[in-house]
Parts: sequence; structure tokens; C-alpha cells
Amino acid sequence: MLDDVIRPFPATLAAQRAAPPHAARASEPEVAVQPDRYVLIRLYAAVSGFTPKAIRRKIESGVWIEGREWIRAPDGHIFIDREGVKRWLLQGA
Repeated sequence: MLDDVIRPFPATLAAQRAAPPHAARASEPEVAVQPDRYVLIRLYAAVSGFTPKAIRRKIESGVWIEGREWIRAPDGHIFIDREGVKRWLLQGA
């Protein structure tokens, strides 16, 4: 009776589960993604090492200036200017 309930996976399904997700696309060329000049705080935090809280504090305290290190989109989202922050970083060098 238990044999009726427990059945092994078909071989093709087992092979699909064992293969990494990119294995089926091995013939496709790899694509490198580079962030745009203006990125949301969350993405800038991921690529820069600053926490989102540290970024917001720099904006709120006036260390980063609107139009220089960051801009506000028409919908209110804050975008970090990667080139502006790079210039800011090099000021102290």
C-alpha cells in the first residue's frame, strides 16, 4: 500500500532539479549589468557598502547636496548620483 503513495521522480524531473538554473542556458552569452549613473538608495547601498540609513543621514544632514550627490525624481523617489558621490569621495583624497 505504501508503494502506491511513494513514487520516485521521473528521471527528467530529477535531472532538472539537480541542474543549476543557469545550466540550461550554457550556450547563451553572459551579460554583465552595470548600474546607471542615478540609482535608488537601496541599490547604491548594495554596491557602495554604505547602509541605507547612512545614506539617508548624509542627505538629511546636508553632507550630500541635492543636485550634486543626489536628485529627487518627479514621483518623490531619491536617486543617488554615483558620479557626484565619487567626486565627493575624491575631495578628501
